Amino acid sequence: MNVKTLVSRCLKAQGVASKKSDLGLNFTYEGWNFLLWNDADDPMFFRLTLPGIFDVTDENFAKAIMVCNNINWNYKVVKAVLYDYEDGKEKGASVWLCYEQQLGSPPDIDDLMHRTVQLLLAVAETFMKEMTEE
Repeated sequence: MNVKTLVSRCLKAQGVASKKSDLGLNFTYEGWNFLLWNDADDPMFFRLTLPGIFDVTDENFAKAIMVCNNINWNYKVVKAVLYDYEDGKEKGASVWLCYEQQLGSPPDIDDLMHRTVQLLLAVAETFMKEMTEE
């Protein structure tokens, strides 16, 4: 048993569609796109991300870094990072939120998924609020 299988079953039981990708397992909840990273070297490592919540530009770069630092300080289990990307068509940076945990056996995946998704959504809301404050 691995994290991807556990999460896939949890989502299916809740009626949430998921799709496998090269990076892991994608699903949408409340209009937000989530990605559960696949770690072939550590199948019980749980890394759920909320990718690309905010586009970073030269104009907002410094503030985005400061807000990420605030998030990282105030939300102990969530990381806010700037992720640089280049996919052949586009190049840029965006803010990603990430929750990571090494799972024991047997994990209560239903509870973990509920708490993690709700926490990531709350942190995304906090990030957006802080970015729009003067």
